[in-house]
Amino acid sequence: MRKLVNFIFDIFEVYLAVVIFSALIVSIFLEVFMRYVLNNPSPELFELSIYCFVWVIYLGGALATRYNQHVRFDLIYRALPEKVRRVMEIAFTLLTNGVLLVLFYPAIRYTIQMYPIKASALRVPWTFLLLVFPIFIALVLIHNFTAVVKDILRLTGREIKDAEVFPWQ
Repeated sequence: MRKLVNFIFDIFEVYLAVVIFSALIVSIFLEVFMRYVLNNPSPELFELSIYCFVWVIYLGGALATRYNQHVRFDLIYRALPEKVRRVMEIAFTLLTNGVLLVLFYPAIRYTIQMYPIKASALRVPWTFLLLVFPIFIALVLIHNFTAVVKDILRLTGREIKDAEVFPWQ
């Protein structure tokens, strides 16, 4: 079960991100070649690179949340006692989850509403371009939920192994 759920997360956060990042690199290379060597810029490649960049950023953000690797200013944070840090982690994670829960339904609704609108150069429905945001929210909510449960268990003095709490962590 653990391997299956990890694989499902990896599909979005690793494999899909790698494919999209590769498309980003190729589209940028081809756009530079066409613009400066062939003197014929391609708006399709330019637009593709922008959308690939946005997808990679959001999928990378979800992956960073999964491994608790977001950049943070922790000079004061590290000086605090362990229990205070855990309480702060729980509070900030719950605050983040609250905001994401408020955004989730409108993000899905907006993504669906944008289907009739097409991208200017690629002519792809905006739904496919905006879909990354609800995916990002769902992944981050799941990762944050598991982090809160782990932090609460550690705060109560129970040291846990990842597999004891959730099979996917």
